[in-house]
Amino acid sequence: MQRKLVYALSPAPHVPLCFMLAAPWFALLAALVLLAAGAPAFASRWTMPLLAATHLLTLGYLTMTMAGSMLQLIPVVAGVPVLLGRAAAAVTWGGLALGTPLLAAALGLNLTFLFVPAAIVLAAGLAPLMVGLTRMLLRAAPAPALPMVRGMRIALAGLALTVGLGIALACAFGGAAAVPVPLLVDLHAAWGLLGWVLMLVVCVAFQVVPMFQSTRLYPAPVARWAALLLWTLLAAWSALRIGAPERSLPVIALLAAFAAAYAGLSAWLLAKPQRKQADASTLYWRLALACLGASAVLVLLPAGDTLTLVTGIVFVGGFAMGVVNGMLYKIVPFLLWYHLQEQPHAVKGSVPKLREIIDDGRARRQFWWHAAALAALIGAAVQPAWLARPAAVLLAVACLLLAIDLARATWRWRALQPS
Repeated sequence: MQRKLVYALSPAPHVPLCFMLAAPWFALLAALVLLAAGAPAFASRWTMPLLAATHLLTLGYLTMTMAGSMLQLIPVVAGVPVLLGRAAAAVTWGGLALGTPLLAAALGLNLTFLFVPAAIVLAAGLAPLMVGLTRMLLRAAPAPALPMVRGMRIALAGLALTVGLGIALACAFGGAAAVPVPLLVDLHAAWGLLGWVLMLVVCVAFQVVPMFQSTRLYPAPVARWAALLLWTLLAAWSALRIGAPERSLPVIALLAAFAAAYAGLSAWLLAKPQRKQADASTLYWRLALACLGASAVLVLLPAGDTLTLVTGIVFVGGFAMGVVNGMLYKIVPFLLWYHLQEQPHAVKGSVPKLREIIDDGRARRQFWWHAAALAALIGAAVQPAWLARPAAVLLAVACLLLAIDLARATWRWRALQPS
């Protein structure tokens, strides 16, 4: 399934890096929102501070990182040149950087007049990204790259649908439209978390898990059909949620089975690596897969507000953030190291080794802070009076450490650039 990577088509380093370096600061801002709100934030999944923090994580952290990752991976894996100019990339970055806090303020402070402007800014920012990525993904790709490319095409469609539903909801909350809010909220959350986040993780894993974790390749049938199966199940659930919600439980069970099976297969591959030493990125993948499996079980239990909140924390904080954190600790150092190697006047021995760009000890330290924050957040859903603010502090420390680790590596990279 894998092929020789076309590093010559890598974008200019600042293009993916500007997204990846900004992302942890939005996660830190989400932690600070929870810290300021305290226990009331965990009273329900519908509290204003929790909604604000959730969108800071899903838009500001996850989508910002995933956009940078796609801009880096597609050219290198699929052999397609970057079809997103610097100006368009800047518009996307600016749209996410400005629109995300606007939306968080609208949600967290119930400022209805901000919903429509936030939606406009986010749509204007994401549009050039989606157009550029679509043009790249529609190019002919070599057979070994097709599993990732097909999955990315579906994930991008999931992002477009998520954005469209989000715009409709923002217009409704801003008083500019009348829509069936409960239905659209469910569809927005499902396509955002499963059709965008999970879909992209599944297809990117076909490339990055064997590459960065030194595992065997995913079985060919899994790589070929997994993304399409997930899309089919999600589309079936959506149709039932719209027309016959009382009949959607079997499809929810199938979606949970898909997530559990993917988590189990990936965990099995990680348990049989071709190298012995597990680094921080491997720890993150193990945590993320355990949380994905746990989410699959939790979603099948009798519904309740606390259980739903716990499930969301496990999925977003454990699975989604776990995968993204782990990939940041791999992709960013690799990007910096590769571009140092390619400097025309690079002196032999002056370029640090890849593992020296970000020391694994620092990455492990950040992992344990994140794991502690995740455990405390789960506890805060059950005992918010005791654990809400400690959980927020732990999350803030973990996010700050990640931001500092990535920034230190980049500063060192800049210092080694020829004058």
